[in-house]
Amino acid sequence: MSKFSNKVKTLDEALSAIPKAGATIMMGGFVGAGEPTCCIDWLVKNQIREITLITNEPGMNGFGRAMLYMNGLVTEIISSHVGTTQESTEEYLKGNLKVEQFYPMGTWVEKVRAGAMGLGGVLIPVGVGILDEEGLFAEIKEPKSIIEVNGKRCFVEPALRAPFGLVKAWRADEMGNLEYRHTSMNCNPVVAMACDYTIAEVEEIVPVGTIPPERVGTAAPFVQAVVKGLSLEEHDDIYRQHWLKIGKLTLDK
Repeated sequence: MSKFSNKVKTLDEALSAIPKAGATIMMGGFVGAGEPTCCIDWLVKNQIREITLITNEPGMNGFGRAMLYMNGLVTEIISSHVGTTQESTEEYLKGNLKVEQFYPMGTWVEKVRAGAMGLGGVLIPVGVGILDEEGLFAEIKEPKSIIEVNGKRCFVEPALRAPFGLVKAWRADEMGNLEYRHTSMNCNPVVAMACDYTIAEVEEIVPVGTIPPERVGTAAPFVQAVVKGLSLEEHDDIYRQHWLKIGKLTLDK
């Protein structure tokens, strides 16, 4: 294999491309599951500040993306809400987390998908007459664009892309082909394609040819770096300990 096709890097090698301040980062994950845990820890450790975070929802209390808000690293969020973590909620209520507008989850992912496919945007009927209510999003300088298609009024929602993307997959080969499973299939595949520089954190790195072609969820050309993250067992232990801590799980007596 040519050395130029091997995208496996250390965390420092892969994430050093992200500037120390002012980066726009799109991130996969769904309420704490399927998120790039080690990459998030690296951002916190290296105090990457003034992040504009594009993510489906903020995460879960106490770990993962929540640590970004707790450390004051995110200044703006482009998401469906801020309410799944106490940390993001507190930053929002303090005025430290800018929100120009929220999007329903389906709208958010279609905007990202449009960015992934090279489209200018999408037409969305959801929220017309509600999300464009005067004064709802005070920081928006211009009203949301609306056109009528086949008798239905739709928002003209621009595509979402980002310079940097952090995604979580089950495994990758050395070229950067990714295979997902379970909750990581939710947002990560479309996020991976909507960024200029995508870093994939995986549980396993396997030789090229190991992943069956029909199981490739993100093709190698969309991935610029692959990093080895935690094992499945380590992830399971983190989630188990966290759920025990917050009282959502009890040990059998």
